[in-house]
Amino acid sequence: MNIERVSEKCAAQTVALLEDLRVSLFGIGSRRLLTVLVNDAIRGAIDCRIASDQDEVLGAVLAAPPSYWRSLPAKHWEIAVLSVRARLAGHPEGLPAVVPSETLALMRDEVPPRTWGDPGDAWRIIFVGTAARSRGKGIAAQLYQSVMTDRSLVARIALDNTPSIRLHHSLGWRLYRDGGVALAVHVRDDGDSAGAAAAARTPRSLPTSDWLR
Repeated sequence: MNIERVSEKCAAQTVALLEDLRVSLFGIGSRRLLTVLVNDAIRGAIDCRIASDQDEVLGAVLAAPPSYWRSLPAKHWEIAVLSVRARLAGHPEGLPAVVPSETLALMRDEVPPRTWGDPGDAWRIIFVGTAARSRGKGIAAQLYQSVMTDRSLVARIALDNTPSIRLHHSLGWRLYRDGGVALAVHVRDDGDSAGAAAAARTPRSLPTSDWLR
């Protein structure tokens, strides 16, 4: 299993995987958006790392700096238009999530050092997930460990997504209640071997999660 940054060689496969996993952003789930994200990652505007085996893309993680969100509408006007249309159309609200008590017990009762709205130097996680046939092999954890060593990160998780919340907790992320979602925060410590410590705590079953749904 190789963890590497996305490249032109595997761009098409990566887009196909993201499309299969129904990745969405700004209320949009189009192939055009996914192509923009992968191309921006190849150019270095965001970070997309993939897990591959024998040239087959089995998983991906995408993270973007705060500046990316501010510049995206100007650089990709067609995405901005689709986003406005999606917001005007609205999305039906589902039933409130039933949150297990053990999940709530993992939440910290304190002010988070980073937030989704004010991430500071942290990059926002767009998505992390693996192909259905490759789950349960620790791929999501390996992808996360790769980006965790490079920067601070924030992620949003549905409160009823217990496997994802457990994954973040097992890798040392701090968890907070943020309205109707969980906020996960990883603050990179330059003087700490966080990656090695996280690897020792990697769980075996790591299902796909889309935290911007």
